[in-house]
Amino acid sequence: MATWSDLSNEISRAVGEAGKSIVTVQGRGGRTSSGIILDETTVLTAAHAVHDEENIRMWISPEHPITASVKGRDSGTDIAVLKTEASLTESKADAAGDVHARPAQFNENPQLAVGQLVVAVARTWRGNLVASSGVLSGLMGEWHTFRGKKIETFIRPDLTLYRGFSGGALIGADQKIIGMTTAALRRGSPLALPYSTIKRITTVLLEKGYIPAPYLGVGLQPVRLPESLKQKLNLTERAGALVVHVEPESPADKAQFLVGDILLKLGDSMFEEEPPRPILARLSPGQSMSITGVRGGQMFSWNVSIGERPRR
Repeated sequence: MATWSDLSNEISRAVGEAGKSIVTVQGRGGRTSSGIILDETTVLTAAHAVHDEENIRMWISPEHPITASVKGRDSGTDIAVLKTEASLTESKADAAGDVHARPAQFNENPQLAVGQLVVAVARTWRGNLVASSGVLSGLMGEWHTFRGKKIETFIRPDLTLYRGFSGGALIGADQKIIGMTTAALRRGSPLALPYSTIKRITTVLLEKGYIPAPYLGVGLQPVRLPESLKQKLNLTERAGALVVHVEPESPADKAQFLVGDILLKLGDSMFEEEPPRPILARLSPGQSMSITGVRGGQMFSWNVSIGERPRR
């Protein structure tokens, strides 16, 4: 039977192994976070800690900093990807033969359960390895951030993310990384982004540098349906979304939306069940969606193609 000392030493070894894939990230103004090495020139970190910056400095040891720039960032999932010119993994081994830096080992399909022991691993502004432990206090399926961005699995660890921990790693019982920690997506509650979300977002960021945002080009306002209209059309919905603005040449304009239309359903989403903003935020550019609504006291139904929001 393992003793407390055995468990303590095992956790310490796991933190040390994970730490070989964790770097300090310092952006403009001295903002410090942690980062996870994805490959020899690519680092994953928290988007709120870096912006569209050049000359970001990263290190495991401050004596050997490496300069990086932002390849892409998505504030909706708090994921940013940094690229370096020099290799992160070419550090020489120390006298004991330990490698200073290496790409992270992720558990792509972890078997998670509430109550499991987890450890957050990060680095300080000096490059010191630090850790914070706790248990998984919450697990859910698909979750949407306050900006409507999808997170495949909601992972809430019950531990403290000290300053600089965002962008670091959360490791599980198999000593592999199960997610990236962040304190920016839910106030007062640290979260970990699972590998599935990390992979999906970083793939697009490395290709495009940004996450394409859906664009319908319509202003909507929640509105209750008059009883007379509900009775006339035999509607069960109590509310919808009133069209108050249509952008010229937008997908909504091309689909012949008119100010005064009342939208009831977009795809599988009902406007009486939630506000328009999160419904629109969940759309994807290129999608063809069915739309049902009321115009001039009559029902209508057609398809609309979702566009990509123009970048400023």
